Amino acid sequence: MKMYNIVDQRGNYYKIGEKGNLVVAKDSDDANLFSLREANDRIGGGRKARFYSILEVEIPDDVEDEPVYAAPEYDEIKKPTMYDDLQNDWEATLSKLCYMSSHIQEYQDNLNTMLSDVDKEICDLLHYLELNDLDDSEMLKASKMLQDRRRRRREIKDEMEKTAVIRSTFLDREFGIKVHQGLEQIEHMKGRIYTPRRLSDLFDGQMRRAV
Repeated sequence: MKMYNIVDQRGNYYKIGEKGNLVVAKDSDDANLFSLREANDRIGGGRKARFYSILEVEIPDDVEDEPVYAAPEYDEIKKPTMYDDLQNDWEATLSKLCYMSSHIQEYQDNLNTMLSDVDKEICDLLHYLELNDLDDSEMLKASKMLQDRRRRRREIKDEMEKTAVIRSTFLDREFGIKVHQGLEQIEHMKGRIYTPRRLSDLFDGQMRRAV
């Protein structure tokens, strides 16, 4: 019988906590065993999934299966998400999106400049190799410089393609308007004031906030 442990990049083993979420186990003996499907469901497909992996554990056929966890009141919790702790800085997220929307063209222009600069350096190196009789040491140094520039060029080209995909799929003028509006609405929430319905005296001299 094949079962699996869930582990992270640091070698920590995981088990199911009281609230049905993944928590770090003391060791492999304390960790829960999952079927392949259960392990993949627990890891999910979000941004945090890349920090986890599954480790196969061979279980003898005569060993009776144990329940993964005993908390039936949380059976409806399917997959934990990175937002569940409620400590989400949505303003920072929207601010980054606003900045990206406002500066993506500038960034693409800078990428074009970087590509032009590295192309000029590659051209210089090729002519240097062509026009000079180099010894082995000089040849090795020039080849290494050429390799570095070519790899740098590939990084720039890949980044140019990624930004082009982003702009063509969603980062248009309408998106920029929406994220700026979203940020304004969230910032506006800071200024909300609660108006008492009947017990006004209860709030005299106290800070009021909307709920």
